[in-house]
Amino acid sequence: MSLAHIFRNISRKTIWIYLGAIILLLVAEPTRTSFIVGLVFVACGEAIRVWAVGYLQKNRILVTKGPYGYVKNPMYVGTILITAGFCLMANAIYFLVFAFLGLIFYYIPHKRRVERRKLMRRFGEAFMAYDREIDDYMPRLRPYGKAKGEWRLERIFENSEQGVMVLVTIGTILMGLRI
Repeated sequence: MSLAHIFRNISRKTIWIYLGAIILLLVAEPTRTSFIVGLVFVACGEAIRVWAVGYLQKNRILVTKGPYGYVKNPMYVGTILITAGFCLMANAIYFLVFAFLGLIFYYIPHKRRVERRKLMRRFGEAFMAYDREIDDYMPRLRPYGKAKGEWRLERIFENSEQGVMVLVTIGTILMGLRI
């Protein structure tokens, strides 16, 4: 993902994320401890996203295997962990509260409404059965019984996760330089 691609994808919805990240870097007062604790959250979040995106086949099949067998939105779970991790790295708990309020009151309800409607139209009863059994964000202990899908490395690139990986890496380096 090039810088031109990143700038093309900035919209009214995403500008707040980029501005928030820049402000977080500016106000950050990381310590070694806060950086390490935050790094664990960021690494776990990105690992979940890579696991999920390797299964993701947008608009082709209803993936119910891998992380999707435990939680309906593993990509968002990963993003939440990354967000929490950067706030912890920055030693800015107040920022974490602000980010979670934005997620809880705007982002999650909006995404749920839009994606649920799209998935119901595309996959019908198969999605409805999955939706009844799998929670959006709280993982279950046992995987979904009707698992479907397989993990493929090339899906990381098909789904543009490498761009997120680059941004996470750059953010981590910049935060580390603030110590």
